[in-house]
Amino acid sequence: MIEITVKATTANLGPGFDCMGLALDIENKIFIKESNRKFKDERNLIYHSIKKIYDIAGKKIPGISIDQKIGIPIRQGLGSSAACIAAGCVAGNKLSGADLSTLDLIKIATEIEGHPDNIVPAFLGGYTISSLENGEVIYFRQKAFEGFKYGVMTPDFTLSTAEARKVLPATISYADAVFNIGKSSLMSAAMITGNAELLKAANIDKVHEPYRKHLIPNFDIIKNQANSLGALTTFLSGAGPTIISILKADDNIFERKMSQFLKSIEGGWALIIAEACNNGIECNMITD
Repeated sequence: MIEITVKATTANLGPGFDCMGLALDIENKIFIKESNRKFKDERNLIYHSIKKIYDIAGKKIPGISIDQKIGIPIRQGLGSSAACIAAGCVAGNKLSGADLSTLDLIKIATEIEGHPDNIVPAFLGGYTISSLENGEVIYFRQKAFEGFKYGVMTPDFTLSTAEARKVLPATISYADAVFNIGKSSLMSAAMITGNAELLKAANIDKVHEPYRKHLIPNFDIIKNQANSLGALTTFLSGAGPTIISILKADDNIFERKMSQFLKSIEGGWALIIAEACNNGIECNMITD
């Protein structure tokens, strides 16, 4: 049996639309083994990804069983689909003997997902910047700054990425493009160096958050309250609806006060404090 551990990821981090990502210490564990009974749901992303690797290896996929311990909320903007795809690709590579490199697997997983921003940190951990060009994934990976922690706020409703992409404009103005290039560059510098003041100034977006926030009741209220309670910055995680605040590692006030506030508004919001995770996806053989 193969045991795969894969982390949640947050993408965009404000202005870094479809390119910035960060792994968090929220995880799924997936247990996969060959079985006499064929897996029934071929729409399952883990199975689909395993089969993709078998197809590339020129081998027929055997019957398999898949069991999961799910810690990553589904359809919440925390990379649940990327986690499934990454796990399936790694499992397929191990079971099939395809012997593909990590970069090969990242490329295949990105083809399945459609964009690399969650895929790269799911595989590698840490803070990442990635770009897709002519089918090739080009990325930068940095150990996450240890002086930050993350207030992860999730509601009791979900939001599909497809739905969240529908509200985005087909084009943006030259001015907004230049604005986001500048802010995303500064955001990268802040995430790498841990410059808190730069982080506050950098995390402003004009490409996706202004359009998507209307899909999330109380978004502005939550963001403003989080920042007023000492968050260095607050942003929509991926396509949402999760909202994340970046906090100083020694902050001991935010969790209590923000949890109380979230209970006072509609949406069933809950807060957990997460750390960045610098470990990439892990694959181990275990005995039944």
